Amino acid sequence: MQLVLENFGYASGGWRVERHPRFVTDLTGDGVADVLGFGEGGAWVAPNKGGGTVGDAFLAVADFGFTAGGWRVDRHPRVPADLTGDGRPDIVGFGDGGVWVALNDGNGRFTAPRLVLRDFGYTAGGWRVDRHPRFVADLTGDGRGDIVGFGNGGVWVALNNGDGTFRPPQLVLRDFGYDAGGWRVERHPRFVVDVTGDGRADLVGFGEGGVWVARNNGDGTFAQPVLTVRDFGYAAGGWRVDRHPRVLADTTGDGRPDVVGFGDGGVWVSRNDGNGGFGAPARVVADFGHSAGGWRVDRHPRYVTDLTGDGRADLVGFGDGGVWVSRNDGNGGFAAPTMVLAHFGYGAGGWRVERHPRVLADVTGDGRPDIVGFGDGGVWTAHNNGDGTFQRVRIRRDIWELQADGPWDPITLAYARAIRALQARPGSDPRSWEYQAAIHARAEQTPPGSLWNECQHGSWYFLPWHRAYLYYFEEIVRAEVIAQGGPADWALPYWNYSVPGRAALPPAFRETTMPDGSPNPLFIADRNPAMNDGASLPSTATSAARAMAFTTFTPPPAPGFGGGRTTPQQFWDLHGELEFTPHNDVHVLIGGWMSDAAMAALDPIFWLHHANIDRLWSSWLALGGGRADPADEEWRDTAWGLFDAAGNRVSLANGQLVDTAGQLGYVYQEGVAPGARPGVEPIMSARSDGEPEFVGASDRPITLTGDPARVEVPIDAPTVAARRAAVPAQVLLNLEDVAADRAPATVYEVYVRPLGTPDAVPHHVGNVSFFGIDHLGGRAAAEDRPHGFRRTFDISAWVAELRDRGEWTDAGAAVSFRPVRVEVPPDVRESADPAVVAAAVEAQSAPVTIGRVSIFYR
Repeated sequence: MQLVLENFGYASGGWRVERHPRFVTDLTGDGVADVLGFGEGGAWVAPNKGGGTVGDAFLAVADFGFTAGGWRVDRHPRVPADLTGDGRPDIVGFGDGGVWVALNDGNGRFTAPRLVLRDFGYTAGGWRVDRHPRFVADLTGDGRGDIVGFGNGGVWVALNNGDGTFRPPQLVLRDFGYDAGGWRVERHPRFVVDVTGDGRADLVGFGEGGVWVARNNGDGTFAQPVLTVRDFGYAAGGWRVDRHPRVLADTTGDGRPDVVGFGDGGVWVSRNDGNGGFGAPARVVADFGHSAGGWRVDRHPRYVTDLTGDGRADLVGFGDGGVWVSRNDGNGGFAAPTMVLAHFGYGAGGWRVERHPRVLADVTGDGRPDIVGFGDGGVWTAHNNGDGTFQRVRIRRDIWELQADGPWDPITLAYARAIRALQARPGSDPRSWEYQAAIHARAEQTPPGSLWNECQHGSWYFLPWHRAYLYYFEEIVRAEVIAQGGPADWALPYWNYSVPGRAALPPAFRETTMPDGSPNPLFIADRNPAMNDGASLPSTATSAARAMAFTTFTPPPAPGFGGGRTTPQQFWDLHGELEFTPHNDVHVLIGGWMSDAAMAALDPIFWLHHANIDRLWSSWLALGGGRADPADEEWRDTAWGLFDAAGNRVSLANGQLVDTAGQLGYVYQEGVAPGARPGVEPIMSARSDGEPEFVGASDRPITLTGDPARVEVPIDAPTVAARRAAVPAQVLLNLEDVAADRAPATVYEVYVRPLGTPDAVPHHVGNVSFFGIDHLGGRAAAEDRPHGFRRTFDISAWVAELRDRGEWTDAGAAVSFRPVRVEVPPDVRESADPAVVAAAVEAQSAPVTIGRVSIFYR
């Protein structure tokens, strides 16, 4: 399942069941369902973009809304129905003054509403929702909907003129009415449906004594009602609207609907006899009932629809634990119900009838209905697999939201218990905690035949390798969670530290003990003691805004989102902006194992940190604007060796993991489907032709030791004067030949100002931190790359702005480095292990030497 649109939801858009009807129907005739919602300001449409994705919502007509027109759910029914025979539904609204129609223009928009009939309305005719059901159904077989109303005196019909208008209403049957027959909405469901297969709708009513049918005469009138089944009624069987849903659906594949009722003891079916009558009821499933299964109308929606495309309806129920399906066996019976999706349920996801409508509609165009749910956050879908099951997409959730009421929510507790079990496994087991961490990096030499030291950093492989790594780690943990009796859909949480108030370690990772008093495997004492005490990471280190603004994945030689083109190697120096900030910054600031690439994966927070980085990759793609993964076969075909939950060695190529929902079976809590995110303005200058040209550099190395530092980078005037292009299209600031024995637990904010302007306000161009720097010397000597670590900032936009104001003279830049770290406060110094405090403080001032700071023009 996936969140396809952040709109039409209880929280996302402020949609309410009691104010805003929502439908999922094909508005354009392309075979895939769109979203239609009657909101405050009118009728809104979100078009299906194909593949089950949904585009942004737009106001299709400024009427039929709570505010726009004063339409009310308890007074004014609104339905989509095809009035013109073009296969596209129009809007029909039963207002105060009568029937209003807005015709579909074929593109998902509608014409201005017009009053086509002064009847069937709250004022025009005195029609009431709680007394007088109204339908739009084809009574004549011309493919155009007619109006059928169950009034006080019986059944009234207004036939369609073929152009979206109607003839005057006629009383065609003195029955099925409030006075004519004593029919009540709260006791007697009524339907307008073709029961004979002639293409013309008949009338079916569940009365006191059973099921009554009035057959269509073919001209919009009806024969007298006939009692066809002495069951399914208020008195005949004790059926109640608030306990026992009843519907008509074809369960045999003959094209004629049967009666299906969800009774106390289960599901009962009366098969259509082909002549407008029904056979004796038979119980087909001892479940989905008020007593048989504990199903409730106000908690558990149930549907009867063909899930497999065989023409026979199956049973679908949204229960407490998720979605249950009973497949039609083709012989008039149904298989035992099975839970096909642990979501969309009262307990599984917190879905509520009074807040979250759920329907089944074909959003993929394969002819089989998918699940569409209007949740708190927007529109969620689960695609039909074609066999009566749905995509079991797991949801990786925000750890801080899980722990809103305390540190030990079920998902986090299951994670901790699984880690303890993995830690108990021998290090030679590839499913052990020690071995899984060594796959990322390990200081020791890799044993023969082992998959150690496989991580990809400083490269366009950084993101896909870590996605594959997390995927199989999650599978191993989930297998252990299930073995301990946990949920089968357990998924790794993520830590979104960019949210204000959530930059501290999640509470469960700071607790020294588990709820049972045993040692907590999520707590690592060697971290910066301030982090274990609840200190927050600085906001400049947790924000991915700069990375998200890039529109290209790997545009050499300037920075990009995902990293530069390389061959597979463990550590390179072509980092993408996302790897620098927040990835590297968060690693070093947490300290301890997390600041050392060879130990980082031993800290349980590592996996939540990388889940967030993986989430940001998905979110970046969803921004659109040309953002895309590399299309190169070299990138897509590169595969990674890992181990699955059974300990088998497996391989996963980059091209097999780019679609987290479709290929890997997971999405993030906020969703990742295209169209689910607003756009942002790119900050990176466009790439220009030609290689960048060196124009100036610092005259000395600079060493960072945890204090502020500054260096001047003069530009060589003759070099600039000799350039053919008077104004460079791109200006790059490089930190080159950076070397250190270890990564300091400090992030440096990098600022620039024009040289010779001491009063100018410095401009922040980004951060630099040095996670993994001690591993760069291990690269193969044959690789033709600069020595040591490097960092490139694109300062083109800043220079262009200064040049426009006459404040950039090609003299150069003063570059300053401001340290950012998580200080250990005095009270923590006194209470924490002195050795850990000393190590944390020492790590923050570990020296780093920058061989040269240079400027390039292109």
